[in-house]
Amino acid sequence: MKTIDEWAYTVHENAKNKGFHDFPEVDVQVALMKLALVHSEVSEVLEAYRKEQGADKIMDEIADICIRTFDFYQMLLEAGQVRGSLDEAISIKHAKNTGRPHMHGVLA
Repeated sequence: MKTIDEWAYTVHENAKNKGFHDFPEVDVQVALMKLALVHSEVSEVLEAYRKEQGADKIMDEIADICIRTFDFYQMLLEAGQVRGSLDEAISIKHAKNTGRPHMHGVLA
């Protein structure tokens, strides 16, 4: 099974091969555009769930969130705008979250 870092590389290479990275540099405008694509996939999950389009459609859209996020990470990594492993960052963040109190930061 692939690691998250391996998936990030794989989906980013595919996106490049399909022309989704045909721009001269990774600047703020490009980063915002790529983040907007992640956001649009989140909205598509919301709509699929709201419209009761079924588990397969919801899973498809969740996969798109991951693909867009991994592509974004790998783009920033290759541009030197982030460092390190996404696998490691998730592991560190999860460990931090496990130590937080129940429903931390939620105003009910």
